Amino acid sequence: MLDSMVLVLLLVMNFAGPINSLVAPSLFPPPSWAPNWDLLASTTIQPSGDSYFMPNHTWGLISLDWSVAKSVWMRHGRNRTNCEAVSVEGCRRLKAAGKASRCFIYHNMELALEWEETQRKVMYDPSTADYFLQYTDGMGNKNGTIYAENIEEGDQFFWDYTNPKAAAYVISSILRSVDDPAVDGTFTDDVNGFPQEHESATARINMSHQQLAALQAATRVTHAKLVGELVKAGKYNWQAFGVGDGAGVTCPSDPKGCSAFMQTGCDPEMQSRPMMMDAAHADNQTVAAFLITRPPIGFIGWGWESGDSKWPSSDVFLLKPGEPQGLCKQEQPGIYSRQWSKGKVVLNCNEWTASLPFSHIDQPSGGRVKSVSADVLVE
Repeated sequence: MLDSMVLVLLLVMNFAGPINSLVAPSLFPPPSWAPNWDLLASTTIQPSGDSYFMPNHTWGLISLDWSVAKSVWMRHGRNRTNCEAVSVEGCRRLKAAGKASRCFIYHNMELALEWEETQRKVMYDPSTADYFLQYTDGMGNKNGTIYAENIEEGDQFFWDYTNPKAAAYVISSILRSVDDPAVDGTFTDDVNGFPQEHESATARINMSHQQLAALQAATRVTHAKLVGELVKAGKYNWQAFGVGDGAGVTCPSDPKGCSAFMQTGCDPEMQSRPMMMDAAHADNQTVAAFLITRPPIGFIGWGWESGDSKWPSSDVFLLKPGEPQGLCKQEQPGIYSRQWSKGKVVLNCNEWTASLPFSHIDQPSGGRVKSVSADVLVE
């Protein structure tokens, strides 16, 4: 099953370009989680910051950037950083406070980072030096000197996934770092691998086009295997939603774009895939598009460097639609609906209006939100 999934993924990526440019749905299976039909539990952000992240609002999935709580994990200096342990603690705090249903921590598919302790473990061990890219003679032969691009927080080596032992170590080390009940998965940055964000490194290393192609193919295979292992462990991966570092696409407001988005999302096949959708301005129409098309595992929100300030002033995420009673229906050209247990959601692409006839839940502070009109026109 996993081998066939890897083959399909490689074929699509070879012809469709980098994953960040894809607008197609995820090619990976969804996580083995129970459906998160609750709208609030379906929201997502990916904050950054120097301290532990603790939002005022409750979110569904919070994916912690590597920079979160940097003042904590850098406290003892570069050689004694513990970013992974601090990130796990960040997830524990969020869940204990009732601020997150799911929590991810950060890793990087391209780089071995000194400040992540499971990676530092092999970065300076002579016996594992071949886990990393080295300067070469231009013919594929490493000269023994590891290529690095170091920053203030620590050294950065580049994984060599053409070495099966390196690939196996990355997978096993990530699985170990997320093996905590408070952690539900990982955000694997730079999923396209070398030389993403480090374009000049290829020439510096003296790497041939053939070597680069082999490395990038091995990176994709490793990522696919990682996702498979995470799913088996009850965990998941942000990039497995097919959205790169962001939160995917959003529903366009023009009639043609809106209808195209809904036609794609209303395909029953989409219900078997995981979904992540950019919330844009979190207006009623965008939320309606999400509720009409979403599968059992779906999230709406924002990606890299988004935080609690993204919470919409309308409090639309506090609406309580219940559970879906069927799939998307096209009632007329450009008009789409879906019946939920608490009411029917309607999106009119022709006029860009939405019907969200639901009550609301209490805010964490105990306040209430205003009702949303069944046929409100937003912007």
